[in-house]
Amino acid sequence: MLLVSKSRAACLSAIETYNRASSLYREETFAILMINAWELLLKARIMRENGGKVSSLHEFKPRKRKDGSPSKFREVKLTRSGAPMTIGLERCCNLVASFPQDKIDKHCIANIEALLEIRDSATHFIATDALLRKALTEISLASVKNYVTAAQKWFSVSFSDLNIASIPISFDLDQREVEAIAKKSPDAVVKFLAHMQKVDASLVKGPSDFNFTVRVDFDLIKKKDGAALQASIVRSDADITVAIEGDKVPPGFSWTYDDLVAKLKERYDDFKQNTKFHNLMKPIKLDKKLHYERYLDPERKKGGKKSFFNPNAIKEFDAHYQRKGATLFDPENAII
Repeated sequence: MLLVSKSRAACLSAIETYNRASSLYREETFAILMINAWELLLKARIMRENGGKVSSLHEFKPRKRKDGSPSKFREVKLTRSGAPMTIGLERCCNLVASFPQDKIDKHCIANIEALLEIRDSATHFIATDALLRKALTEISLASVKNYVTAAQKWFSVSFSDLNIASIPISFDLDQREVEAIAKKSPDAVVKFLAHMQKVDASLVKGPSDFNFTVRVDFDLIKKKDGAALQASIVRSDADITVAIEGDKVPPGFSWTYDDLVAKLKERYDDFKQNTKFHNLMKPIKLDKKLHYERYLDPERKKGGKKSFFNPNAIKEFDAHYQRKGATLFDPENAII
């Protein structure tokens, strides 16, 4: 589908812009391109749900009678050049959020709205404030994660040939933190950050495929070569796994056992917590990329253990259960 290909190209252009070491107007340009990528992806999904009809994207208005009064019939609204006008991003979000299967949720919509806020506020502030840049980075990282999740789930879009997770983890985010706190931020920046905090606080926490923001922490630790921690990138669609302190749950292991079961019930028609399920769980619990166990009393290593799972664990069940609404779309025949 042409819309999907153009959407993917817009996303990659956004990431390439963000990754340039000397890119001026970085965050604002990223937001503009990422908004375009999302709008095209959402429109492709709407078209697919409506049998590929382009008319499902058209904006309509009441047709006028000869005397100028509106009639009950509708006609396509046209742009200034005479081309059919299509629905906007907000309408696209609402439509996809209303679909019965594989829909976006409030976390994803809030992140897209944050990109719109960045775009619209670009004339009111320049992203030199360190606290602002950190917030923009966290929103931008989440938008890429959300986009890849949706593109892969809806259209089986592959990103395996690209390093799409290389948005800079900047020294600048950490080194200028003290300076940013010491100096008063412009009013526009303060209002923007306060609004983002308010939105984040209003979102219901729970298992979700999408994020409003992702947390960015960067620590520079001086160690001897032999004591350095080893980090390795696993599959292109997986998280980065690093060694961490024993009393903390690693980033990416955001689902409890109950969360995983709830997502499985939501995803599959024929899922049951029976012997088959427990047998499938055994290799997942042995996979350190998908499963993490933490003592209830980490310091004494007592009191039993609690399991945490990486959301990628859910993909291990696709070959064993029937996904809800799976007959609506065949990924093998998708044109990307």
